[in-house]
Amino acid sequence: MPRKARPRPPRSRDSAYKRLFSHKDLVADLIRGYVDPGLADRFNLDSLERCNGSYISQDLRGRENDIVWRVKVKDEWVYVYLLLEFQSTVDHFMAVRLLGYIALLWQDLIAAKEISQDGTLPPVLPIVLYNGDRPWSAPTCLREHIASPIDLLAKFQPDLRYLFLDENRAPTADGLAVRNLVAAVFALEQTPGLEAQRRVIAALRDWLADRRDLKVVIGTWYAESLAPTGLPGRRRSARISLDEIEPMMATRILADIERQKAESAAQGHAEGMIDAIRRLVESGVLSLSVARAQVKALLKDHQISGKLAKEALGKLA
Repeated sequence: MPRKARPRPPRSRDSAYKRLFSHKDLVADLIRGYVDPGLADRFNLDSLERCNGSYISQDLRGRENDIVWRVKVKDEWVYVYLLLEFQSTVDHFMAVRLLGYIALLWQDLIAAKEISQDGTLPPVLPIVLYNGDRPWSAPTCLREHIASPIDLLAKFQPDLRYLFLDENRAPTADGLAVRNLVAAVFALEQTPGLEAQRRVIAALRDWLADRRDLKVVIGTWYAESLAPTGLPGRRRSARISLDEIEPMMATRILADIERQKAESAAQGHAEGMIDAIRRLVESGVLSLSVARAQVKALLKDHQISGKLAKEALGKLA
């Protein structure tokens, strides 16, 4: 069962997501992991091309959160229209918007003579990637927006469906098992605690040992769109690799521990220091093993009694 979406502070992250899905490997894993396997298996993912050439009009190029790719099926191109939807509210008429954007794409391809020799238009796979906290409630089929016409009008009504993916609720376990990069991105979105996020980032570093380009793309996305404010050692808007993220996270985790311990110690409450550690465990910032190590360190420094340490360690078992 996917985790419930957690609220996050608002921030400008659109450009980070656009860079993420402007990378061929991420788009390939998005298709592998989240498009119907019967369809995805027919795509030649090695042929993926970003469509930002002169034949894409200013109307589409100017759309900040829309990315167009194309991929070969046998000898024919299929276009993938990826719309990144990060509004706080659900757009009820998303299917209507997409119909307009896809019509613009086809018009551009016609004008540039980028269509099949037989004059047919290329098929389009529309994907809406949603990042909001509210569950998506909009219809994914255009026909649901159109009032039921009399029988003789039914055949004249347009139709369109889009593939909807909710980052906060998309399944990730199967994808993580096969090292799917997009599944790892979704898992980071769904993971509330720094310690748990750090485990996903460590796995990504292992998968991408020889791919600095991807480590920078995903590391910068994490720092700009998901990392807690105050991640130490990072200049604003600087690009950053996953290799740099993990030690920064460790520094932040330890700083949070020391801050909460210091606040409790200043108040003269040994129990407060234990409560601070417990809260960090409950929020997912600390793993149980690190929490036990912190309790033992407090005992060694004579900041808590042996009895209190024993009780705390028992509860952290």
